[in-house]
Amino acid sequence: MITVLIADDHKLFRQGMVAMLGEAKNIKVIGEAADGYETLELLAELEPKVLLLDIEMPIIDGFEVLKRLKKAKLNTKVLVLTMHSSAEFIKNIVKAGAAGYLKKDSDKQLLLNAIQDVHNKGNYYPPDTTYLVLQSLQERNKGELISPREKEVVILISEGMTTKEIAEKLFLSKHTIESHRQNILLKLDLKNSAELVKYAIKRGWV
Repeated sequence: MITVLIADDHKLFRQGMVAMLGEAKNIKVIGEAADGYETLELLAELEPKVLLLDIEMPIIDGFEVLKRLKKAKLNTKVLVLTMHSSAEFIKNIVKAGAAGYLKKDSDKQLLLNAIQDVHNKGNYYPPDTTYLVLQSLQERNKGELISPREKEVVILISEGMTTKEIAEKLFLSKHTIESHRQNILLKLDLKNSAELVKYAIKRGWV
């Protein structure tokens, strides 16, 4: 049985989803949340296998939910349901850790298929978004190659600190900091510190 939590600030939409999914034999809705804070509470309490998540919610938005869910290391897979379809939006939800994406005006069978794919296969994205998803996953995976210490160095570089200042702050040699910088550039396939700063900003590190 695939247990599902629905997170959306529109009550009528949630009720419609509950009614629709109630007809599926292998899917069970075990909770509803009207805002991001309530979503996080129910995730911890119920540990659903799939979260149907709206991004635009009050108190805490969907991106923050994805961020905190990742830190909590729960096994819940997230299928984002939204009306947004821009390339930038899709890239952002992939980078944030969503396992799938579906537009809210999709039909019932597509929704059921998406939930089952996210649960059984680990992801679901419409065929016309494949390139964007692959590109974003590559960028996300690059970021995961960065160690906590290297990330700390990136953040300090982004704040405008010199190699000497970073070395003094972290109690390391200038040579070590420079080695970190070169390794980071290599891992991320970037050319210089300016590109590194842009990368850090894009990922929300600074």
